[in-house]
Amino acid sequence: MEKQSKNKRNTLLIVCVIVFAMLFVIFGLLRNRIFQSSIVRNVSDKIDFIVNTKQLKIPDDALAFSVYDMNANTYLFYEGAGQEPTVASLSKLFAIDYALSKVKLDDVFEANDETLKLVPAGSSMANLTRGTYTAKQIMQAMLVPSGNDAAYVMAYNIGKMDLGAGHSAKEYINHFVKSLRTYLAREGYGKTDLYDPSGFSMQATTNLDDINRVTLKLLDYDFVKECMGESSFTITTKQGNFTWKNTNEFLDKESLFYNRYIKGVKTGTFASSYNIIALYENNGKRYLIICLAAHSNKDRYQAVQAAINTIIEKR
Repeated sequence: MEKQSKNKRNTLLIVCVIVFAMLFVIFGLLRNRIFQSSIVRNVSDKIDFIVNTKQLKIPDDALAFSVYDMNANTYLFYEGAGQEPTVASLSKLFAIDYALSKVKLDDVFEANDETLKLVPAGSSMANLTRGTYTAKQIMQAMLVPSGNDAAYVMAYNIGKMDLGAGHSAKEYINHFVKSLRTYLAREGYGKTDLYDPSGFSMQATTNLDDINRVTLKLLDYDFVKECMGESSFTITTKQGNFTWKNTNEFLDKESLFYNRYIKGVKTGTFASSYNIIALYENNGKRYLIICLAAHSNKDRYQAVQAAINTIIEKR
């Protein structure tokens, strides 16, 4: 009886060893496929995001970073004051600020083939078609999907308004950029230098103070607040409806970075420089968080979330 029991244990042990060996071989053969699967990657990303938002690691995460208390009108965190990183699509905020000094929201803008063909290839688009739009719609197309085509359309129309008929689209756009730079200097945006209405330029630079100031200014406009906090936004035009996906992943419920207290504002990416402006609202308190020149898309979202976890939510 004892011998029979011992044989059963030995048999069971052998079976377990064989099963374990088979699993080990299967895992070895499928290891790369397993680790590359979306489920494993998603779990890994979530763990990484949680772990790396427990501590704010500026300047490891970005070149410049600030947290501004909008209720108290004061910075809670400010690092990288002397840095002037590439402005990327955040330049659209300055372009809109200037445009608002020139036009009304219901003014009619024309989008034509000549202008649309000038938009840099491979840049972010609102996918506008030729036709007419209101100035408000063009500005929202610049804010939500960060449409470079919309920025060029705005520049064309304001340039034409200044110079009159008889010039090329390129001349109108160049005039707009020149006038925009004059406006920035006059308004005291001393650390911002732009060369393109959309931000498609490696030479264009800005800093925390200028970005913070122009963002606070635009947040006073209802049409900005109307579109910036939505993950998806639709406008109705004579050319039909346009539905855009917001470039800010904090607004996307399907995104790893989703945060229900983030209400906008804007992202900007050029080459390996990743920028984001995040408006955080909770219990009547409002904070503006700016991250400039993060090293990757994930880094900018982790840095902002880390600031929320370590600075804002501990107040």
